[in-house]
Amino acid sequence: MIDVMEKKKLVVNAAICDARNVSESVLESYESIQINAANVLVSQESKELISKYNVNMNTAGVMEAPTDAELMVQNGKYEITDDTVLSKPVILVVNGSLDIKTGSEEVLEKFISIIVNGTVSYPSDIKDKLPVMRVNGSTESYPSDAIRLKSKFIMDKIFIMRAKNAKYYARDKVIMADESLDVSSLVDSGVSFVTKKAIIAENILEKALPLFDEEVEIQVIPAGYNYIGSELLTDVLIRKYGDSLYVDGDLRINLDSENALNKLSKLKVKGTVFIANKLVDKFNEVDAEYTNIKIIKGFIIEDKANVTIDKRKINKHEDGITVLDCGMVYIKDDISADEIEEKLQFMDCGLIFCHEDQKYAVELVSEDVGHIDDSGKGKLAGIGEILKETGLFDKEAKVINAAVHVM
Repeated sequence: MIDVMEKKKLVVNAAICDARNVSESVLESYESIQINAANVLVSQESKELISKYNVNMNTAGVMEAPTDAELMVQNGKYEITDDTVLSKPVILVVNGSLDIKTGSEEVLEKFISIIVNGTVSYPSDIKDKLPVMRVNGSTESYPSDAIRLKSKFIMDKIFIMRAKNAKYYARDKVIMADESLDVSSLVDSGVSFVTKKAIIAENILEKALPLFDEEVEIQVIPAGYNYIGSELLTDVLIRKYGDSLYVDGDLRINLDSENALNKLSKLKVKGTVFIANKLVDKFNEVDAEYTNIKIIKGFIIEDKANVTIDKRKINKHEDGITVLDCGMVYIKDDISADEIEEKLQFMDCGLIFCHEDQKYAVELVSEDVGHIDDSGKGKLAGIGEILKETGLFDKEAKVINAAVHVM
C-alpha cells in the first residue's frame, strides 16, 4: 500500500488521452490527476472508475468508446475510399483535412467516430452513412453526381478541351475571365456547374449563362478589364495585367505603390481598397469603383502570426505602420501613447498586448480587433500561464507530455 504522503500528482498534457483501459491501481497511486487534452477517450467501465478518484479534465470533449477499438491518428490530408482497409473498429482523429469519397459506405461502417481538427468534405449521398463526427473547423457536402473542382476554379482552354458531359462542382466560385474561351462547346457538350458565384468576362457572358442555374450569383468583368485576386498594387502587377483591373477581393496601395498608381486608369474592386493616406488624392483621379475604402498608415505588416512593435520599427517608418490581419501583436513599453496614436494602426487583428497607459491609444487606432490586453505582461505572461497549467515546474508532480497518451 502506497503511503498517502508519498503520492505525487500526475499531469498529462496530450492532444489525445486514451483512458479506456485505465486501472484502479494507477488511479489510486496518485494524489490527483490532471488531464489537459483536446480529446479524452473513456469506456463505460473506466468512466465509472475515474469518477471515484480525484481526476480533473481540461478538455474539448470526452468520448465513450469500446476498449477494443483502434485509435488512428492522421496528420495532414487523409482520404476514406472504397479501397480503405480496416481490420477492426476505428476511432479516427485527423489533424488536417479529411476527404470522404463516393462509394465508401461499407468502409464507413468500421468507424465508431471521427474527430477532425481542420476540414472535412463528403458527397451528399453518404450523409446518412456517416459515423458520429466532431469537426473543429469546416464541413463541406457536395453533390454526389458532380465532379469536384478547386473551391475557386479559374477556367482555361485545357479544361475546355478535356471537359466531359458532366456536372462540375466548385464550392465558392467559377471564374471565366479569358474572353477567348470557347464556352459554347461546353454548352453543346452538356456541361453544367454547381457553385455559389460565377465571375464572367462580359464578351462571353451570354454564351456562358446556360452553364449555371438561376440561383448562382453572376458578376461581370467589363470588357477591357483584366481579372486579378487580392493584390498589392505594384509596377509588376501593371506590367502583367495592364492599367484596367477587376479585383476579386481587396487591393492594397501603400507608399511603394505610387508609381503603379500613376499608371492605373480604371479599377473595379469587389472588396476593400486599403490605401496610404498620402496617396488618396492621386487615387481619386482614377476611374475607380469599390465596395469599401480604408485609409491606412504608410507601411503595412500583414498576415503574421506574431508581431512585435518596438521603438526601432516606429522610427524606421516615419509615415507610420498599419498592422493588418495578424494574430497576436505585442507593443513594447518604450512606445508612448502619443506615438501609438500618430504612428500605428491595427485592423482585423486577433489579440493586442500592451501596457495600461497605452490601452486608450490602442483602442483609438484599432478596427475589428478581437481583444486588447493591457496587463503589460504580454507574451511572457501568456507562456507563463501555459507552463503553470502544464505542471512543468511543480516538483510534486509527474508530468507526461505526448501527442497521444494511453493511461
